Amino acid sequence: MGTLYSNKVGKYTYTYFSYRKDGKNVVVKVGNGDVKDMSQTQRRKIQKKYEVHFEYKKQRTHHKITELISNVIDVVIKERYKRLKMDQLSQTTVGGDEKKLNYFKDFVLDRYGNLTVDKIDEGLLNKYTDYCRDELGNNPTTINNKHKSVQILTKYCLNNGYLQTNPYDKALVPTPIKRSKDRIPKQREYDIVKDYVEDYVIKYIGGDSDYKFDPIIMTSFFQTQLGMRIGEVLIMKWKRGKSDGGEGHSRSYVYLNSNYSELVVYFKKKKRTYPIDEIPLIQKLLKKLKEDTDSKIYVLENRTKKKNGKPHPQSTNKKFENTYCSRPLKSMLRRLGVDDSFSTHSLRHGFVTDLIRKNHSLTKIGNLVGHSDVRMTEIYGHLDTSDMRGLLKTV
Repeated sequence: MGTLYSNKVGKYTYTYFSYRKDGKNVVVKVGNGDVKDMSQTQRRKIQKKYEVHFEYKKQRTHHKITELISNVIDVVIKERYKRLKMDQLSQTTVGGDEKKLNYFKDFVLDRYGNLTVDKIDEGLLNKYTDYCRDELGNNPTTINNKHKSVQILTKYCLNNGYLQTNPYDKALVPTPIKRSKDRIPKQREYDIVKDYVEDYVIKYIGGDSDYKFDPIIMTSFFQTQLGMRIGEVLIMKWKRGKSDGGEGHSRSYVYLNSNYSELVVYFKKKKRTYPIDEIPLIQKLLKKLKEDTDSKIYVLENRTKKKNGKPHPQSTNKKFENTYCSRPLKSMLRRLGVDDSFSTHSLRHGFVTDLIRKNHSLTKIGNLVGHSDVRMTEIYGHLDTSDMRGLLKTV
């Protein structure tokens, strides 16, 4: 680690960078001006630049550049899991980064073989963008998210001397699609989904043989009844685990109390408690799910019992992954005649918008669904065509 500081010589002030080389202190003049006039972010950025240039430059000419991209990615993933254990990152974040870094690793291996890290440049990153867009059909938001994980890799390479310059300074990364009201279901569409899911659950609880345990129906039910995020629903536990406590950390947890009267949610560093005893249908569903699936830890585990009571051979006995719900949801939306471009998160949007239409307090709604800022809740306070017609009728 080097040090950035300033020193006045006569009438002028110069900026210096000091670092250790071969056991000796080396000082280099790197510019004019006083570092005290810089913001903390500027100082950190400049210091990192000279650390890479001076401290890591000699390393790059030796064994460092022979490191393989695949090996470095494995190390980066291990580092992410270390931070998870220290509660600095959430399981959702680390799991997502692991998956996206492996996407990039597979792309490199399939197209170019096992390249060394010095081959990570803007050209390779642009080709990865083209691949995601043209062959995988990813939209700009998905591609941008994939690059965010790859940026973790390049940052690690810069900090450890594998790269001298940041390839993302010149790479072309698509801008995420901004959320618009088109991604929020209209009242009619939301009501169709909500009514269908609720009707399905009622018949399932009633023992109708045509209505069985369906993970996408169950996740959609919790989203339309409580406005939960899909990630919150899928990590919901029957009871509090040993590590499910505390605040201020990045670890997420969701658990029920013993009689299913309360649901505690800690997600994105914000804690909230749902009084689900106010919704008897949810309590009945939870008891039915426990009886039918015999899930042990998570409420929605991939565990299906045969008629003889033995587990189905395709059961994993683990929680469902976030990506599981995407395609089944779109299939359900198409059956209902609803726009299938909506995502699982659109149901949460619909829940919030529905409460706003009923004139509930934005602050109370935000607290209920776990928004960190009331301005986030205000995003949903739009008027669609059906709302406008209702207003005009009162004029």
